[in-house]
Amino acid sequence: MRSCARVNLLGALLVLCGGVGVSSAISSADPDWSGEGRCQRIVIPQCRDIGYNSTRMPNLMGHDDQQEAALELREFATLIRLGCHGHLRFFLCSLYAPMCTEQVSNPIPACRLMCEQVRAKCSPVLDHFNFPWPDSLDCSRLPTRNDPNHLCMEAPTNGSSDDAAPPRVSQTQPPDFRPPPHLPGGGDRELPLKDGGRKEGCANPGKFHFVAKSESCAPRCHPQVDVYWSRGDKRFSLVWMSVWSVLCFASSAFTVLTFLVDPGRFKYPERPIVFLSVSYCVYSLGYLARLAAGADGIACDRDAGVQYVVQEGLESAGCTAVFLVLYYFGMASSLWWVILTLAWFLAAGKKWGHEAIEARSGYFHLAAWAVPAAKTVLILVTRKVAGDELTGLCYVGGMDAEALTGFVLVPLSCYLIVGTSFLLSGFVSLFHIRRVMRTEGEDTDKLEKLMVRIGVFSVLYTVPAACVIACYVYERLNVERCLPAGEMYQNKMLKIFNIHSLNYDDASPPKYIEVYLIYIYSNINKPERGNVSQFTTEMF
Repeated sequence: MRSCARVNLLGALLVLCGGVGVSSAISSADPDWSGEGRCQRIVIPQCRDIGYNSTRMPNLMGHDDQQEAALELREFATLIRLGCHGHLRFFLCSLYAPMCTEQVSNPIPACRLMCEQVRAKCSPVLDHFNFPWPDSLDCSRLPTRNDPNHLCMEAPTNGSSDDAAPPRVSQTQPPDFRPPPHLPGGGDRELPLKDGGRKEGCANPGKFHFVAKSESCAPRCHPQVDVYWSRGDKRFSLVWMSVWSVLCFASSAFTVLTFLVDPGRFKYPERPIVFLSVSYCVYSLGYLARLAAGADGIACDRDAGVQYVVQEGLESAGCTAVFLVLYYFGMASSLWWVILTLAWFLAAGKKWGHEAIEARSGYFHLAAWAVPAAKTVLILVTRKVAGDELTGLCYVGGMDAEALTGFVLVPLSCYLIVGTSFLLSGFVSLFHIRRVMRTEGEDTDKLEKLMVRIGVFSVLYTVPAACVIACYVYERLNVERCLPAGEMYQNKMLKIFNIHSLNYDDASPPKYIEVYLIYIYSNINKPERGNVSQFTTEMF
């Protein structure tokens, strides 16, 4: 059950392409530029307690006073609260309210390295909406650590996102700069611009917790904390998961037990039904484990005594285990369905016998178990697993829509298309056989009943599978609107971009039934449909 809540929820980064992108740009790259004003105390609310308390106007974005800079910087309030990078607020303030000291004529911005780190974390979010990193924040215009002509600030290196900690000035000073005795400079010593300061990670610590190892603000994980979803939504998803996962496990387990009682009943081409049922049986255990352990035990991890929703699956053993079960056996079940349709096509269309099909069973097992394993390892290596606040599960693509597309949407679509192609090819062969039998005056009642049963089985699988894919497509195409507050963010972005021709201003929030359809159809028991094994056996 992978909901829209798992999709990257930092769409507010689009504001970076807005107010700052139209009329302002980093101007510190010009060697001849220097601030004309004297140092003044920072009064911009967003830039207080960031490690220094003096700035110089005009700033690096071309604003003549702090009021003008504060007005534009206010557009980043939501962005800063969500925080795609721990030093995002500090980086923005270094441009809108750069550090000032009377010993240096130029304002001191952030170093290029910090800009590149922020861009690396935040530009993928912009890419989700087909927006490039704004030219106004071109990192190449910022000085490097070893630039002899300009000073720049480096992020605190204490392993946290504490913006209140003093930044470090780059080790190389301008040739004619001589720091006075009371102002440390040169070497790798830190520049104490401000005494102390309260520790601040995320702008909304009541709902978000800064995770130092991922340098991002993660939603807090607590029954009393509702970040993106209400408690009512969470209760509904819990009941929905409970009902369908139990039904899925029961029906799949029944098919497996039927095989264990009478193994000879399941010969090729119907043998893949057994492995399909085994896959779904284990798949449903992932949901049952979530019900038993609770959301805190699966989708949450603890950092500095604070629980937060897992951002990278390897942070939590429970999260990783549930992901492995859901993804590996979910993909394996889809492949076994493809193999089932292939085996049926070989038997019905190509007139292969049981023994001929079974002789290729080794290749079937290799494809069904090795392909999902390779994809699972790749996902873990690239750390694409994330927790879901709504369901308390862990799956791929929760924080990366591209991963959702590449590892879930595309494979499922391919499996459905290939399997359906085998089914249709088999039906064409059966229709041809029926026409020949009628021409020869033979009884076709048994064949027609078989065709009806296979058709019903095909519909009972392909329709739910198609609905699952449709839900993922809906999720992928509506990333920026999958939050309950998504419409507010979108309208704000559209206002900044001055885009009105798309007619999004009157768009309604996404209907959550599309999300819950994933829960329904992902857990509908596809492998067990009553007498599936009977009618496949009757054919051969």
